[in-house]
Amino acid sequence: LSCNRTPSVKSRPLPALPHTVSLQTNKPPSVIRRKVSFADAFGLNLVSVKEFDIAEVTEPEPSWSNGRNIVKATEEIYLSCLFTVPSSTEELDQRLCEQMVELESIELLPGTTTLRGIVRVVNLCYNKTVFARLTLDRWSNYFDLLADYVPGSSDRKTDRFTFRYTVVPPFEKEGTRVEFCLRYETPMGTFWANNKGMNYVMFCHQKAQVKEDELCNRHSTGIQPQEGTASVRGYR
Repeated sequence: LSCNRTPSVKSRPLPALPHTVSLQTNKPPSVIRRKVSFADAFGLNLVSVKEFDIAEVTEPEPSWSNGRNIVKATEEIYLSCLFTVPSSTEELDQRLCEQMVELESIELLPGTTTLRGIVRVVNLCYNKTVFARLTLDRWSNYFDLLADYVPGSSDRKTDRFTFRYTVVPPFEKEGTRVEFCLRYETPMGTFWANNKGMNYVMFCHQKAQVKEDELCNRHSTGIQPQEGTASVRGYR
């Protein structure tokens, strides 16, 4: 018979401390005494008085607020559109049946240069995205704006989306041209709305520019901006 015996492990003794090392109690730090002297002890004044004139500060009128341009009350802004939106529920339904997406309304928010558009789409599926593709130079350059879903707008058959775009002044003499179309993306396909191939075209004018343009364009065949058209809305 053979037994496997586990060898015992001997522990090493802890090293002894050198004789030169000894524990000492730390002494409390010495207290530094400070001496306080007053200015009058050196012939100086205890109080120094300075007078200031409060100037009247006039706050400038704000021109920007939360990234949105605020127009002064004297600078009236007008919007002229070269298109129409559906004027009735039947007309809107017809356009939706043809292209699945349609511009329902467009307006210039009061006191701003911000355009707000309302888009109606057919509720083909749950996952969907809507874009407004804009250009300011007749499509030499363009960019896409993602539209936001309007909560509580669904009637099961259709949904509403909204987009905004701020036109930055100063405006051109003949008005700043804004042109856009709509894109509706779903897993079932991509659909477009572009005002029957002519796109949605509008001009932003200032009141002074509108009147000047009217005088200059009396004998021309150019675009005649109309005052007071601050929004284009469809049916109520």
